[in-house]
Amino acid sequence: MAFERMPGFHKLVSLWRIEYRAVAKEPIATNALDDSTKQLAARIVGKGIKKLEPDIAPIIYEGKAGFSGNAVKGVFRHLISAQLTAAGLPVCVQKVKASEGEVKGRREQCPPDNPCFMCTWFGTQSRQGALHFDFLLSVKPYKEVISKDPLPMIALDDETLGVAKGAFAVVISIKPGTEFQGMIRGENLSSEIIGAIAEVVEMSKEGFFKLGGLKTRGFGAMELEITSIKEYSATPFKLKKQYEGKELKKFLGECKATYHWLLGGGR
Repeated sequence: MAFERMPGFHKLVSLWRIEYRAVAKEPIATNALDDSTKQLAARIVGKGIKKLEPDIAPIIYEGKAGFSGNAVKGVFRHLISAQLTAAGLPVCVQKVKASEGEVKGRREQCPPDNPCFMCTWFGTQSRQGALHFDFLLSVKPYKEVISKDPLPMIALDDETLGVAKGAFAVVISIKPGTEFQGMIRGENLSSEIIGAIAEVVEMSKEGFFKLGGLKTRGFGAMELEITSIKEYSATPFKLKKQYEGKELKKFLGECKATYHWLLGGGR
């Protein structure tokens, strides 16, 4: 079953702006790369930390807690790729993700001139995709969304059932209930890919969209909601259609039906 091919990057037919919100349903654990951010988080919390700084603390960007667009993109790509693979549709596995040997149910990484469904929209190492993910940032400032109660995490040794060496960590997380806002921009999007994005949003309502670290330990679930979609014509550039409210719900339902038709092999 073939999917709808985009016109190609040499021909700009339409531009899309998908706005969404995300609400943390569990504590969220990200890991700031610099010590100064960890020290700031420790000062904000101001209690219960005997160590000089926590091991894991939320990332800061523009004064907000958040995630890079690449982190968000990775979750969307994983869920849609795995769903298409289970449906028997030809999706490649990127070389950086493949271990030695063949990955069952996946073809080798696509050449730039013949992308699969996922590489068309999400890109690959040698080819830009048609989807662009903005930072996902908290609505409220950083200091208002991080938990004031640091969490100690201990990993046990499988053999001794004692504490594994070096396996104690202090985690400062983002509080459940924290609201984030994000955006996905796209070029020449088909109803199939919009339907696939809407499908992931549905999965998130049952806790299957997870961001950050410690996801197997009760962290990371985010519930998403698409709040607005704007379609722009490219020649000339102008707003063609804005979907909100009931019209947005109807449009997303139509796009999901097209995506489900693809999953079902055109049946």
